[in-house]
Amino acid sequence: MTLSADQLAPSPAPPGGLSPAEVPQLVMIGFDDNPAVEPMQWILDHALNLRNPAGGADAATFDGSPVRFAFYSNGTYLDDSPELRTVHYQAWLAGHEMTNHTHHHYHGGEFTLEQWVEEMELCRLSLVACGIPNEAQRGFRTPFLEYNDATFAAARQLGFLYDTSIEEGYQPDQDGTNFLWPYTLDHGSPGNQATTQPGDLKRVQNHPGLWEIPLHVFLVPPDDRAAEYGIEPGLADRMAAYIAANGGWEWSAETRKISGLDWNVMEAAGRDGPEFLAILKHTLDLRLASNRAPLMVGAHTALFPADEPDRREALEAFIAYALEHPEVRIVTPIQLIKWLRDPVALGR
Repeated sequence: MTLSADQLAPSPAPPGGLSPAEVPQLVMIGFDDNPAVEPMQWILDHALNLRNPAGGADAATFDGSPVRFAFYSNGTYLDDSPELRTVHYQAWLAGHEMTNHTHHHYHGGEFTLEQWVEEMELCRLSLVACGIPNEAQRGFRTPFLEYNDATFAAARQLGFLYDTSIEEGYQPDQDGTNFLWPYTLDHGSPGNQATTQPGDLKRVQNHPGLWEIPLHVFLVPPDDRAAEYGIEPGLADRMAAYIAANGGWEWSAETRKISGLDWNVMEAAGRDGPEFLAILKHTLDLRLASNRAPLMVGAHTALFPADEPDRREALEAFIAYALEHPEVRIVTPIQLIKWLRDPVALGR
């Protein structure tokens, strides 16, 4: 792998001087961990015949392209299961992106550069053992979204193209209509700078050429839109009450912002499939009506077992809802960066 000379500053405006109405609404679904075969096979089977809206049949905007996802896997699970290695290889052959989530899924917020490199390298080797070439492994996400500056130094050292661990959107002036587009870490990260101080090991320094695909917060629908999404009013209040009663973190129902991971919504906040679906739809709708910043949905295949049908139905329904919009394209992160490098208008 080689580092690119990419450079793009953080901005709520689409790149290339294009207006929001001209750009595709790019959506990614990235599954973390992936320790079991059956739920991974479920989502692969679901995607098998899905295609993006046809548009004008322009490959540069992924018109009519197959819907594909990203899988951020831990090597430790792969090493223990020939069946899991096989399904990873089959996913890669089908065009899904298979990439790095460290080997052991440790809490890494205090890791040194050497520890990050070791964890990333071990995972890389496990993916190679599945039959996934080194050069195909281009992205990285940290377990628990825990990182420090050494994380990004390690990613650059190993030649990764992008990271997708930094949360964006918690800034008070961001409301889901003006989220930042992906950027390179030439001058750090706005989301990180909003939550750290100079001198903090977790404060991200400059890592030129390394792309950051932010994991933006999800937005909970306000009560006056609850009926539109088929749920009862008071969703934010129900979430706050559940989090408070179950020893969770301090969460404000007023901002209606929650980490953009399925685990935070369904496990930490105790929401069922229909409410998770409502949050996903509302989060996408805000972008479609505004600047069309790409949406990364953070997910875990392990949270969609066969005995949780409402969760599977929710994710399948969200994918269908997204594809109903002619401007939406569900892509892999590598496809997103390909477009960012050479932005092309829809229907040019």
